[in-house]
Amino acid sequence: MPERFLASALPQHEAAELYRLMVVGIREVAVFLMNPDGYITVWNRGAQDMKGYTADEAIGSHLALLYTDEDRARGWPRHNLAKAAENGFYSEETWRKRKDGSLFWAHIALTALRGDDDRLLGFSKITMDLTRHKLLESCTKEKQEIDLILRAAQAGTWKWDVASGQVELSRHLRELLGYNGEPEQLDFDAWLGFVHPDERARFRTLLEDTCRDPLMAPIETELRFLRRDGRCQWFFLRANWHRSIEDGPMQFLGACVGIDNLKLAEVEKEGLVSQLRQERSRFSDILEQMPSGVMLADVPSRRLTYQNRAAARMLGRDFSGVDSYHDYRDYIFVDAQGARIASEDLPLARTVRGQDGPRTEGLIYERADGERLHIDVTSAAIVDSDGVARVAIAVLHDVSALKHMELAAAAEKERALVTLAALTDGVVTADCGGAITTVNPAAERMLGVSEAAARGLRFRDLLHIDEAACADATFAAIERCLDRKQTVDGLPHATLVSQDGARFAVENAVAPVILDNGELIGAVLIMHDVTESKRLLRRLGFEASHDALTGLVNRREFELRLQRAIERAQHAGGACAALLYMDLDQFKVVNDTCGHQDGDELLKRLATTYSEHVRERDTLARIGGDEFALIIEHCDVDQAMAVAQKILEATRTFRYVCKGRAFQLGVSIGLTPIDGGTINVEEAMRRADHACYIAKDRGRNRIYVHYKGDLDVAQRRSDMHWVTRLTHAFQNEQLQLYYQPILPLEDGDGPRHYEILLRMRNGRNGPIGPGIFLPAAERYDVIVKIDRWVLTRTLEWLASNPDHTDTLEMCSINLSRRSLGDPSFHKFAAELIDASAVPAKKLCFEITENGAIADMQKTISFIEALSARGCRFSLDDFGTGMTSFSYLKQLPVNYIKIDGSFIQMMSTSEVDFEMVRFTNDISHMMGRKTIAEYVTDSAILASLKAIGVDFAQGYWVGKPRPLTP
Repeated sequence: MPERFLASALPQHEAAELYRLMVVGIREVAVFLMNPDGYITVWNRGAQDMKGYTADEAIGSHLALLYTDEDRARGWPRHNLAKAAENGFYSEETWRKRKDGSLFWAHIALTALRGDDDRLLGFSKITMDLTRHKLLESCTKEKQEIDLILRAAQAGTWKWDVASGQVELSRHLRELLGYNGEPEQLDFDAWLGFVHPDERARFRTLLEDTCRDPLMAPIETELRFLRRDGRCQWFFLRANWHRSIEDGPMQFLGACVGIDNLKLAEVEKEGLVSQLRQERSRFSDILEQMPSGVMLADVPSRRLTYQNRAAARMLGRDFSGVDSYHDYRDYIFVDAQGARIASEDLPLARTVRGQDGPRTEGLIYERADGERLHIDVTSAAIVDSDGVARVAIAVLHDVSALKHMELAAAAEKERALVTLAALTDGVVTADCGGAITTVNPAAERMLGVSEAAARGLRFRDLLHIDEAACADATFAAIERCLDRKQTVDGLPHATLVSQDGARFAVENAVAPVILDNGELIGAVLIMHDVTESKRLLRRLGFEASHDALTGLVNRREFELRLQRAIERAQHAGGACAALLYMDLDQFKVVNDTCGHQDGDELLKRLATTYSEHVRERDTLARIGGDEFALIIEHCDVDQAMAVAQKILEATRTFRYVCKGRAFQLGVSIGLTPIDGGTINVEEAMRRADHACYIAKDRGRNRIYVHYKGDLDVAQRRSDMHWVTRLTHAFQNEQLQLYYQPILPLEDGDGPRHYEILLRMRNGRNGPIGPGIFLPAAERYDVIVKIDRWVLTRTLEWLASNPDHTDTLEMCSINLSRRSLGDPSFHKFAAELIDASAVPAKKLCFEITENGAIADMQKTISFIEALSARGCRFSLDDFGTGMTSFSYLKQLPVNYIKIDGSFIQMMSTSEVDFEMVRFTNDISHMMGRKTIAEYVTDSAILASLKAIGVDFAQGYWVGKPRPLTP
């Protein structure tokens, strides 16, 4: 029923009235009613068709439902209702939104409905869809705008209906070609007739190819058309396929834009460009022929745009890659002081940045090949007629040759002046008439006269020579030089007396000053000051023979005087003498406590004290840091002993106070007689040195006299020999490891066990045993170095022979008393064992009883540290000390090695047998195993087994053999 499209929420009698007022079923116009608040109460069919909402969806909704989001956001629905309520009516044309979100152009009439009492009953709204009218208006307007655009752009269109072959020319295109009237229909050939004959065939082919292959479209070309007056006119043509109506035939639609003015401009441009190229070529030729370098830069971009051949040759590179003044850093310029100039501070950089006007400055350029050029750079901006600088130019002049000549001349002059001023020789020049012209600073000092005061004087008025003969010789030489151009040197030494009375020893020489053409222009007097040289010779003579610190005779001079004393003693009836070698005791304490400066002061004072006890004809010398020597002339040993006692007593009573402490020294004195049996200086000094060492060894602060055949001195000589041999052995790998087996007596086939021994190669009768050289090593502190070497080489060999090491039960290594008491060796051994691949349990260290009890606490700490790693310890030579058993309880050793002196005699001595048995029993009670050394026969071996000794070692068990090659 029609009534369904006009549903209402009003009372029935009011709805019936409205039916009479409305045309039921109107679809072209949307009609609906609203209550006073704007909520829809009536919705007709036209509203449903136009808005897309059904009556059920619309009724009860607010008017804002029909507005766009933008209109709702600005409150337009309430605004329109308010206007209608205020004025009774409100009308507008605007875009409205359908349910599907599309927009349409709507004419709206909003009317306020009021009752008889003027009370607002609601609103009625009529909406008409004017979208088509709006589009028609837009098309008409757009067509007018297109016409204006085409006319302004000097453009026209054409349309080719391929099916009929007809081509339609637009009114605008006809007007451009000089024709009037409306658009014209032409056939295809007639259309081609408008095209210039030279272009016609190409244009026909282009159209026909596009017709055969539509994918070639769109087409673009430039061609000439023939105007009605016969002239040609250039057009830019573009065409593409187009369908005018849906499902209609495809047509080729093209547009032609007049480009006659552009073509004329192109021709003019080509002419100007050609002319510009010619001018630029001429200008470039001029620049390329210039001997100076020329560089151009674009000011806006600051990029280098040109450099001529001279610039490229000068700079040694092209200008590629220089895109801004920051890239000017590729050119290395330095100032006169050699400091590199920053890229932004280079002349051309400042010019392109507008910081500099025209200016010239000298710079130094460093080429890539290392050559340096001196370049004068003139830079300026080239300002165009509009007052804008677009190009900057830099002109480079290579002035290296001129600069080098200037520098050479200046350097030569400066060298001459500096040399003359720096000469220690006095130089006085005179003209050819003998008048003084120049006096250098050295001559001013010697003469006591300034150059200004001396200028113009004669030599006889200026020089005051003490010796008359020397003065006459000098003046005569000057006269010969000026008269005969003769050089005179070798004048006698003279004493020059200056104006202030100072005296100078001088050597004079005179020479003429002659130009290249042989002309004499003057003479020069050179005065060589030898005053200091003579003084230095005297001083050097003293210093060469005396100690700089104490002023005593030094070792060199002392040995010369000792040689003379020996030569006198060797002559028949010659006088004997004595040599004292003195080494201070406790001097190092002063140095370590107070410093070397106080130590030096002590030596100077002590030297003065010693000098008081020495006769004038005797020679006292300082021959080392804290060592003195004395030659006592014409005396026997007793007299020499008396002098030595005085020196010894003087040292004992000497006190030196430093930092609140008083230091007392001692001196060890070695005395040896100088007689006919003394061979030479070296022999005498060695004997005195040995005697001094023995004095130190016997308690210091005493005198020891060396006589011929002295055993103590012989022993020290032997020690020194073996210490030297050991040093050589270390340097030349002449030490060798040996091993001697240690046999388990309970099981003779048990695991391998041996002791490491040491030998020295190159003995006359084979390897040298340790008993020869180890005592000297002990006395001269070389033994710790040997212990380190043996431990290191043993571990290295065992690590490099793993199969041997796997079958090894234990390897015994001897340690000296010094190593046991040396904490640094303790650390060294622990770190070496930790770093080695050899298991620590394979190692056993043999220590002697005397060595162990020297510092019991350090020994026990060392044993505990290595035992914690798995090492074992053996107490060697047990039984030789008086306190062996008392210390056995304290030392945590694993093995007791019974001294060989008991083992060797146990077969023949009941006492020795019982000592071995007792030692074995006590050791077992304490949990130690026993080793018997020096087992030399089967009877001893049988006795050892009988009393239960654990291990045996000796030549009967096995001789020592080389371990390492």
